[in-house]
Amino acid sequence: MTTSTTIHPSAWRRDGGAAERGSPRLDDIVELSLLIPSQWANDLMELSQQRGQSVGQLLRSMIGRALENEATGR
Repeated sequence: MTTSTTIHPSAWRRDGGAAERGSPRLDDIVELSLLIPSQWANDLMELSQQRGQSVGQLLRSMIGRALENEATGR
């Protein structure tokens, strides 16, 4: 039998000030841990090399677009 454990997201937050969605200030940054399948990580690294961007830049762009689409109802 498999057990399931709920782990609440943990994030280190540098500043308590609110920033407008999609345009965080440099002093309002949160660090998140992310568990993804290893193949996704490999694919992200390959894509980052092709685009000349870091994996972090790619993920921030993808997350930003998803949040923007959610906010506009697309």
